[in-house]
Amino acid sequence: MNVYEIIKTFLPKQLDIKHLELLRPALQKSNLIVYGEIHGIKENADIIYTLVRKLDIQRLAIEASPTVLNFITSVKTGSYDFSLIDEDLFDSSILSLEMIKTIAILLQQNQLKALVFIDTFFDNLDEDAIIPPSPQEREEQLAKNILGIDDPLPTLCIMGQWHTQPKVVTDGGTRHESALYRLRKTKPNVPFIHNIYRQGQLFNDGMVIELSDNPAVSSCYEIVQKTDIDFDLHVPEATKISLC
Repeated sequence: MNVYEIIKTFLPKQLDIKHLELLRPALQKSNLIVYGEIHGIKENADIIYTLVRKLDIQRLAIEASPTVLNFITSVKTGSYDFSLIDEDLFDSSILSLEMIKTIAILLQQNQLKALVFIDTFFDNLDEDAIIPPSPQEREEQLAKNILGIDDPLPTLCIMGQWHTQPKVVTDGGTRHESALYRLRKTKPNVPFIHNIYRQGQLFNDGMVIELSDNPAVSSCYEIVQKTDIDFDLHVPEATKISLC
């Protein structure tokens, strides 16, 4: 199939996620929950569809630029106008065809009242700059854009797991403070869902990657509460996203 056929025929499904109700008290206290996924996995779209519908999420904040809005709108209306988007986006896997279709369907269903694009970093880069910007500037901007969401609509914020590291990551002289870490400096009680995958494949940056088998992960979809605000979401099988 080509990209048009993939996105036209894909339909997200509602999953049976055990102990999903554990998320409700945390969401009710904050109206915002952060979700960390490994990009490039088809099941992520089903998870988002399920969380939005079962938790009555009314807004998504997604790791994408506002430049993708017109394409999402075209999918929502059924025109699927690929001239409105740079298809290289799909190779990066940050926003898959399956996820875009899922968002469009949730908008069609009026389940979502709002869609926020939190990754504006690359939209404002100075291509002539002699010194490239630090990746930490992107984390700071992601956090700032999330903090800019200040009304009471129940919101699910989707980011890749590099941006949702709950603690500082150091590697030699490099210090990584993720968007989630920065967000929690201001809003320490923001709840967080961390996807962990039992087995399977993903597609990222033009490559198919095998996940290491993790038998400690449940063989069914399940929420495991770690703290009052930290949750793992066990995913039994990962399937790489479709590109052709």
